[in-house]
Amino acid sequence: MCSSNKNLDVLVVGGGITGLCTGTLLKQKYPNSRFQVLESADSPGGTARTDRTDGYVCDWGPNGFLDKEPRTLEWVKSLGLEGSIQRANENAAKRFIYRNKKLYELKPPPAFLLSSVLSRRGRLRLLCEPLIRARKEVSPETVWDFAARRIGKEAADVLVSSMVSGVFGGNAHDLEVGACFPRLAEMEQNYGSLLKALRVIKKNDPKTTPMGPKGVLTTFNGGLGTLVETAATKLGNRLQCGVTVTGICHDNNIYSVTTDTGETYTAHNIVIALPAYAASKILKGIVPNTSKALSEIPYAGLTVICTGYPESSIKRDLNGFGFLVPRIEEKRILGCIWTHSLFPGTAPEGYALLRTMIGGATEPDAMLLSNEMLLKILREELHPILGIEAEPSFVRVFRHQHGIPQYTLGHSERLQHVTDAEKNNPGLFFAGNAYRGISLNECIVSAYEVLHKLKIA
Repeated sequence: MCSSNKNLDVLVVGGGITGLCTGTLLKQKYPNSRFQVLESADSPGGTARTDRTDGYVCDWGPNGFLDKEPRTLEWVKSLGLEGSIQRANENAAKRFIYRNKKLYELKPPPAFLLSSVLSRRGRLRLLCEPLIRARKEVSPETVWDFAARRIGKEAADVLVSSMVSGVFGGNAHDLEVGACFPRLAEMEQNYGSLLKALRVIKKNDPKTTPMGPKGVLTTFNGGLGTLVETAATKLGNRLQCGVTVTGICHDNNIYSVTTDTGETYTAHNIVIALPAYAASKILKGIVPNTSKALSEIPYAGLTVICTGYPESSIKRDLNGFGFLVPRIEEKRILGCIWTHSLFPGTAPEGYALLRTMIGGATEPDAMLLSNEMLLKILREELHPILGIEAEPSFVRVFRHQHGIPQYTLGHSERLQHVTDAEKNNPGLFFAGNAYRGISLNECIVSAYEVLHKLKIA
């Protein structure tokens, strides 16, 4: 039997974007409810924070969200942040890929078919996609295997693998396509071909494009940290930082939660908004099978290097989103985002702010590199690509040891354990980027879905 000294309707464990969203939604919908959000770090937000120094605005982790999700915009409005929204300008439409020592702009068909980013043979193979029969097997398939089967090995290596490293920091040879890109798998099953599916979908939505996700990259004046800071202020003392949950008991539909501060909480509902590895540790006592499944979700470490340069020292035109680097190019950088080009005001007048990613699942040891070694890599790889002739005048390095969850083969089976745990333990809910989507939008959607399931008297 567990004892307690604090009785709640809802306890939210985790104060990242998902936990903050869940907490503020609770306050809005159930203003008289008793709830608490607990965060183990000294500050909320997880990787969604912003460093503002010397006129530069540097996001620690994600640099925005696509404005296609109504619930994200609804939450932003409820926080009073509509007037602070900053959408990327038209430069965001120009995206590049590094291939054979050059940057190629990725353009939609038919212009893409004239680009040398793929060989002539690779482009011809891609055009054969409608002739490839749909896969009948129901066993999970990796992203790379799916892409190689449908559009060819070269396109899988160059286009798809670079996208996977850019989005997930992951290895396309390991990730499960149905978990990472469920829409692609559905397109094949429903239409037999990706290109056929795209033609049908485009008739209903002319804005659909194969070159990138729908929606405009969106942030706030002052960076994404503005969202975190505002949500935390709204929660006030409903948010406690520096408190780590150490265990959970479950007696008669009441959850009892112990913390490292010696406090114990009881709650009718508990929302687990933690990374999978952290959730696994505290759930061993009540859902051991789910705990084991969560422990098997790996995370890719990622290092983000923000550097500032005088624009006059950069030879290349940086009017664009930035570029990705396929792993077959044998570069250590995963890609670079031209932040100042997307969001004016994120760098001092006359300066460029570049955001370079290193590490990911294909180079886990990159987390151990010193700042000096990281800058050496930039000199050897980034500077020649962009024609940079000066040392950075501004540097900020953000290391995320557990940066991005990896939906590797078997992820769908792990999710079934999560579903079973919720079904068999009324009042227990899971939310966050470890399960059904890593983007900020998907974190917020998961918070809304939990809100609708909660039972509060």
